Amino acid sequence: MVKRAVPGEPYSLDDGLGTRRIESDGRTFTEVLELAAAFASQPVVEQAIRGRASRYADLDIRLFAPVKRIERAGQTLRVASEMPAGVRLSHLLAHLESTGEVVAESAMFELSSLVVNAVAALHSWPGGLAHGAINPAHVLLTHDGRIMLTDCVFGAALEVLHRNREQLWKEFGLAMPPAASLARFDQQTDVTQMGAVILAIFLQRPLHAGEYPRGVTDLVLTATESSSAPGVPSASSALRMWLQEALQTHPRVSFRSAVEAQRAYADINTTPGGRRAGMTALQVLLRTTCGEPLDQPRVVMNPSMPRVAAQAPSQPAPPAQQERPSAFDSILRSVFPKH
Repeated sequence: MVKRAVPGEPYSLDDGLGTRRIESDGRTFTEVLELAAAFASQPVVEQAIRGRASRYADLDIRLFAPVKRIERAGQTLRVASEMPAGVRLSHLLAHLESTGEVVAESAMFELSSLVVNAVAALHSWPGGLAHGAINPAHVLLTHDGRIMLTDCVFGAALEVLHRNREQLWKEFGLAMPPAASLARFDQQTDVTQMGAVILAIFLQRPLHAGEYPRGVTDLVLTATESSSAPGVPSASSALRMWLQEALQTHPRVSFRSAVEAQRAYADINTTPGGRRAGMTALQVLLRTTCGEPLDQPRVVMNPSMPRVAAQAPSQPAPPAQQERPSAFDSILRSVFPKH
């Protein structure tokens, strides 16, 4: 079973940001992150976090865990965010590495599609929105089969620290594109971080500290040497090229945003039969690791854009249907059991 977090007890995601705990009011869960002292003591970090949280506050988008409050108490800085029922990708990958369990490649293709689509949907919004801190610890597979990006306000905070590429990887587990100057936390950086997440998914384990950036070329070859999406015999070479562009192993050939990366990835994993096989395999994966099946994952092939004035008026949306209880809700009890 995946690693558990007990409400009220501190835990870490090994992402360098600080110590976390889960709070519950009996109906919903909130994750409270107490920032590491090195962050909390710098006013510029708090300003960056509050600025990013304010920018995202009014967006009607379910792709990231929204911040509920930011608290300052003396030298302590806490950020509280919604924590839906789900499993963090870092916990899932650690489970696969520790058990040696081998997962069907169709599940890996489908899980990767969900990650790519989530980041692409964020990049589709106007204003050049970027996450800036995408790694497996900040990717949550929710109870209704969506990918949710967590910790979205910390990319801005890390940017003002002016760390270099090697420091950001070793201290925070964040892959960064090669750059002659200080790192920029923009959409192209999101793509590189997303590429490292997808690479870990196909390796079926976390990337280790000494493997990036110097060892990434060999890792891409290892991850793709036998990959084959259902119905796509050439998927191995196509996936290898996609990972190389996402990770910017050849700086002159790279995706500028996750929207571009999504279009290219769809060509690898696009057959209807393959997507259905992937959904089923992903359900099996979560049933074996979490004890319960996952409701059919939502496939977002073309994330919706915000409405603009030039668009033709659309018909009123039907009333939202009440969510029925999911069998995957018990995963929450597995990951965050009540007292």
